[in-house]
Amino acid sequence: MDRVLITGADGFVASHLIRELDRETDWKLTGLGLKPGLEVDGVGIEYRVVDLTDRDLLLETLEEIRPDGIFHLAAQPSVAFSWEDPWATYGVNLIGQLNLLEGLRKTGAQASVHIACSSEEYGKVPAEQMPLGEETPLNPCSHYAVSKVAQETLGRMYHQAFGWRVLITRGFNQAGPGQSPDFVVSSFARQIALIEAGRSEPVLKVGNLEARRDFTDVRDTVRAYRLVMEKGAPGAVYNVASGTARPVSELLEMLLSFSEAAIGVERDPDRQRPSDIPVVMGDCSRLWSDTGWEPLIPLERTLLDTLDYWRARVGRAA
Repeated sequence: MDRVLITGADGFVASHLIRELDRETDWKLTGLGLKPGLEVDGVGIEYRVVDLTDRDLLLETLEEIRPDGIFHLAAQPSVAFSWEDPWATYGVNLIGQLNLLEGLRKTGAQASVHIACSSEEYGKVPAEQMPLGEETPLNPCSHYAVSKVAQETLGRMYHQAFGWRVLITRGFNQAGPGQSPDFVVSSFARQIALIEAGRSEPVLKVGNLEARRDFTDVRDTVRAYRLVMEKGAPGAVYNVASGTARPVSELLEMLLSFSEAAIGVERDPDRQRPSDIPVVMGDCSRLWSDTGWEPLIPLERTLLDTLDYWRARVGRAA
C-alpha cells in the first residue's frame, strides 16, 4: 500500500490515527475534512477541504489521489445530536459514504476501505448476554446507531458486489486527549479544568452515572485501525473494545481524585439521552486473533491525559 486517504481527517480520532500512521508506516497520507487546517504538528500529510456530501468535488478528488487504502472516519458522531438533527446525521453518515464508495467505483480504484462503525449498533442487550460479539444481533436505538448499521451494510454490499477489500470496525466507547466535551470523559475533564481555573462554579454537572461502558483509549483504537488495515480479513467486522465495563461513576471518581479542588456533583436532566443503554461490554477476541491487537494504555492514563489536555486548553484561553 502506498497512497492512503483519511476522511474526517480534522476530527478527534483522525488526529491520533494520523500520528499513528506517520510513526508506524511509510504510506503517503492525504486527509479530507471541513476545517481550514489540521491541528496535527510535525507529520507528513496533505490536507484538503472536501465535503463528502459534495459528490462532484469528491469524485474529482478521488480521481486525482487514486488511493490504495481509505480510512473512512468522516461522520456525525454524536448520539445526542442525532436526535436533534437526524437529517444531518443520515446525510453525512450514509449519503457521504455512498458518495465515497460510488466515487471509488467510478474511478476504477482497487482500494482497501476501512469503515469506522460503532458499538451503538448493538442497542440494548441484557447484561447476562455480555460481552457482545460480532455475531450479536444488531438492535440500533438512535438515529446515529441506525446510520452506522446502514454504513456497514452498504460497505458489505460493495464487498460482495465488487469483491472489494472492505473492513469494518465497531468501536466501543473511546476517550483521550482532544475529544469533544460532548462525550462523557471529556465533559467531566473540561468541567474540572474550568473549576480549577476559577472560571466555573465548583459544581460538576452529570447525566446517568449508573451506565456501565467499555472504554478504550483512542490511541489504542487507532492502533487497532492500522492493524485491521494491514492484517484484517476482507468483509470482516471487528469489535474494538477493552472487554471491561466500568460504571461512569467510577470514571468520575477517578477524575476527581486527580484534582485538589473541592468539587460538588449535580444531576442534570438535560444530559440524559432519550434511549440510554444500561451496560455495554465488547468481546475483541476476533481482533486479537487476526491482528494480535490488545489494549495497552491503562484507563488511569487515559483520564489523566484527557484532564491535562483540558487544563492546557483552559490555561491558554484564560
